[in-house]
Amino acid sequence: MSTTQRDTLFTSPSSVRRPCILLALGWYSAAIHRGIARYARKANWVLDLTMTRHGLPPRSWRGDGIICLLYWEKELYDFVRATKKPVVNIGDVRLPDIPTVHSDDVAIGRMAADHFTERGFRDMAFFRRSDALSARERCEAFRARVRENGGTFHLVDWLTHNKGRREHSESELIGWLGRQIKKLPRPLAVFSEHDEVSIEVIYACRNQGIPVPEQVAVLGVDDDKLRCEFAPIPLSSIDNNQEMEGYEAAALLDRLLRGEPPPPAPVLVQPVGITTRLSSDILAVDHPHVAAALLHIWQNYTKPINAKTVAATVPISYRRLHDAFLENVGRTIAGEIEYKRIELAKTLLVNTTRKGYQIAEECGFASNIRMSRIFRRELGTTPLNYRRQNRNRA
Repeated sequence: MSTTQRDTLFTSPSSVRRPCILLALGWYSAAIHRGIARYARKANWVLDLTMTRHGLPPRSWRGDGIICLLYWEKELYDFVRATKKPVVNIGDVRLPDIPTVHSDDVAIGRMAADHFTERGFRDMAFFRRSDALSARERCEAFRARVRENGGTFHLVDWLTHNKGRREHSESELIGWLGRQIKKLPRPLAVFSEHDEVSIEVIYACRNQGIPVPEQVAVLGVDDDKLRCEFAPIPLSSIDNNQEMEGYEAAALLDRLLRGEPPPPAPVLVQPVGITTRLSSDILAVDHPHVAAALLHIWQNYTKPINAKTVAATVPISYRRLHDAFLENVGRTIAGEIEYKRIELAKTLLVNTTRKGYQIAEECGFASNIRMSRIFRRELGTTPLNYRRQNRNRA
């Protein structure tokens, strides 16, 4: 936005002057931008987005307030410190007299540990890549929750190994990380501070020939769909609700503009939940052939598969796989296929208006009659009654 355009805004004959808010993000997040824009529309703000193009603070700025996301750039730090306008920061950095909005990192760490525990993992590791405050808090909360859940915590500490050096090759990092993971007991679950770092875990496992998720499950944070869905193995990730971070930052700035005092502590935004993709969509199983068969079922249960076609995907006999599956999973191969189909059918019955035969087909049942028979046997009710009962509760 040019100086002339800003002057026009400030001298507009309109009876209501629109506040001009600078978006100064040290690293760009479309989700945070959406959250700020959602509040700005309600507050009738003008958003100055010049920094989203080139990342440099404006030389001359005459707006009313700033929403920033401080990172490493000294120039942005100096600009924010020098301004006399109200400022709200998003993220890790803490500066005196500047209120902050950030994700609840303790809740994120606990959520990660619970996600792995529910899948039967006992050995869980945190890959420490940086010394950011969010990384430290997520790691410590993860460590505490793993132990609370009865698991064993492992720290894979690149920061100590690297002695804080910023300069290193990607191959050096991936090679070291893969060797550390290979030393740890498996099946193993690995959590990292955000998606980009978790994707490095996937590359390190592939470099060492360690199957993901059969032997190592991986979880990130941010749920950046462009990163997660196009990773070498689609990455499961905690949605830390960055859009709400942006919205809450804008709401806080609006209160400051109206003369209200800043809050005494950072505003915490709760994570939404976990988007489960292939990297952690597995149960922790010691037996490698059972783990491979289980992964095949979870990826293909909506297709016309059965126990024998699943057994054909691993290099042991049907009888040996059947016995090992029962011992490690607690269900037969056919039972696991039915279990996954029933779980999907329950979700579709409650959350959609699809007909029974459509749901049966979508879930992989041979027919609506077959689905009804399995529902009565396993749940003691029909699909129609299950829909009625659970919709009423909702």
